[in-house]
Amino acid sequence: MEKRKGLPVLLLLAALALSGCGGQQGEASPTAGPEGGQEAAASVLNKAQGPLGDAVRALMEPYQETLSQAAQKSPESLAYTIPGDLLNQMALDAEAAGAQALAGRWRFTRHETGDYTYEATAWEAMDEYVQEGSATPNPADETPLDSQLNGDYAVSGGGLFDRARDYDVSEDLSSGTVTLTDSLNGQTTGSELFRFCVRNGELVFADAALDTTVQDGAATGDSYLAAVGILRADGLETVEYRLTSLDELPDPAALNFSRFLRTVSPVTHVSMQTEKPSK
Repeated sequence: MEKRKGLPVLLLLAALALSGCGGQQGEASPTAGPEGGQEAAASVLNKAQGPLGDAVRALMEPYQETLSQAAQKSPESLAYTIPGDLLNQMALDAEAAGAQALAGRWRFTRHETGDYTYEATAWEAMDEYVQEGSATPNPADETPLDSQLNGDYAVSGGGLFDRARDYDVSEDLSSGTVTLTDSLNGQTTGSELFRFCVRNGELVFADAALDTTVQDGAATGDSYLAAVGILRADGLETVEYRLTSLDELPDPAALNFSRFLRTVSPVTHVSMQTEKPSK
C-alpha cells in the first residue's frame, strides 16, 4: 500500500531500521503490514495460536481464495491485506500478552520497545528514495544538493523506540478497532487507525495511516492515506484515497460503498470477482 511511501529519506531509513527489529517484550513481531503481501500474512497466520488464533483463521477462511487471486491480479494495491494482517497480529499479541476476553470484548495493548540505532550514507539514502517509487530527479528542475550529500557523507541516529498496538474488538470478531502508534524518543513517527465489521458475510474495513514528514528533526503529519474495502468470498473492492482528519474515516457498519466511492478521489481502486477453479 502506498501509505509507507513518500517519507523523507532520513525518516524512511529510520523506519526501515526500526521495523526490522523485534520487540523487547516477547516474540510478537511488528505488524506485517500491507507491504508483506500474502506471504507475510500467511506467515503471521500460521504462527497465531490459541482460541483467538483459531477464531481469526475461521473469520478469514472464506476470503482466502479471493485474497490469493487478488495477490496475482492487483499488484497496484495491497490494501486488501490489511484486515488479515492486523487481525492475525492481534492473535499473536493476545498470546504474547496473556490477554483474555472480558465482558465480550478483547481489550488490551501490546508494546514493543527498545533502543535502536541506524546509519546510512547519502548514496544509500538516495537508493531507498528511488526504490520507494520517486521519479529520477531532473537536474534542471531541482535545487542543487549540498556538497555534504555527496561522497562519504553519512547520517546516524536512533534512541528509544516504542510501538503500541491498542485493540478493542468484539469477542466474536464481528467488529472492532485497532490503533497503532510508533514513537522515537517520544516523538510520533507513525500512526494508524483500523476499523472493521462483518456484515452479511462480507468483511468491511476502513483504515487510515499518517502521511509523515520531518520538520526540525521531528516527525509530523497533516494528512492520512486511507483504504476502505469489502472482502467477499466471491470478490473484493477497495479504494485508497487521502483525507485530512481521522474524523473523515467512514464507519464500516454503515458504509454504502458505491455511494462512498463517488465522494472521494481514488489513489487506487480495485474491483475484482473471484474466478472459480477449473475442474
